[in-house]
Amino acid sequence: MNTLICHAAMALSTRCRSLHGVGSRLRAALAVLALGSAAASPAAPLTLAIADLPLFAPVLIAEAQGYYRGEGLDIKILHCVNGKRCLQHLTDGEAQVATVADTPIVMAAHAGARFDIVATIGTSRENRLIARADRGIRTAADLKGKRVGFVKGTTGHYFTNTFLVFNNIDPRAVTLVPLEAGEMVAQLVEGRIDAAGLYQPHAHYAAMKLGKNAVVLPSPRVYTVTANLVSVPAAAGLGDDELVKILRALKRACEFIDEQPTQAKAMLAARLHLDAALIDASWSDYDYRLRLDQSLITGLEAESRWALRESLVPKGPVPDYLERVRLAPLRSVDQRAVSIVN
Repeated sequence: MNTLICHAAMALSTRCRSLHGVGSRLRAALAVLALGSAAASPAAPLTLAIADLPLFAPVLIAEAQGYYRGEGLDIKILHCVNGKRCLQHLTDGEAQVATVADTPIVMAAHAGARFDIVATIGTSRENRLIARADRGIRTAADLKGKRVGFVKGTTGHYFTNTFLVFNNIDPRAVTLVPLEAGEMVAQLVEGRIDAAGLYQPHAHYAAMKLGKNAVVLPSPRVYTVTANLVSVPAAAGLGDDELVKILRALKRACEFIDEQPTQAKAMLAARLHLDAALIDASWSDYDYRLRLDQSLITGLEAESRWALRESLVPKGPVPDYLERVRLAPLRSVDQRAVSIVN
């Protein structure tokens, strides 16, 4: 009897071990299938917010020429009215990469937004102070007592203030009128303001629509706008590899602009639905090339001091912009393009 019980127990144990082995192999097989399915699933496209402005020509031309696809990137493009709105899309979680000029970077940094500065893709002195002749404006001094418009938190805002100070005009001696990006030209043309500090192509549009009534006041050469590429922080999951691919695409676009300016201008005009003559008129204002210069840091710090002085941002220290710069991707693409000291 004991012998029979012993044989039965041994047989049961062997069967259990066999079933356990089958279960283990089945679980392993399911795990492999799951991994294979995850690998086969397409990754979500990377969303790039682009401002539809000539300042950001390399990013637009890289899209038109298929340079992103050429780098193996699956990119969704989100077009914006200006860089300020593009950066808002990024900080709201609607984009991982965005184009933006310097002034919105300063405003967002003071507001505590987190993002990385990846590269400067171009610079410009495109801003203009356009005034109405029928308001008695012939020189900068004539702006005293007049209504001067600008789009708050943009390069046009900083330029307007710089223009006034350079010309020894206390900003309090004029009535500064904040405008929405979509209404600034109309406000000037319809006479609701007397002058405006405008970025392109809006400055050219305003001058064209005003015709002989337009006065383009000489601009000081003391402020250079930077067009920048920013991204969500590395901690948010966007790796350097994706940024390197984007930068390689933008490098090709900058080279295309340099080598084929006529084609580049025509492509940009078509992309932005602008008159080719308007693009041509302002083309010399731009310098398109990838870089991360020390001047970017000093410029952002200067704008921070201005924003604090004018109470445009909460009181506090100047943000550490160097800490926000993501150097590795551009160094991988072009070591010589990085001159920031860190």
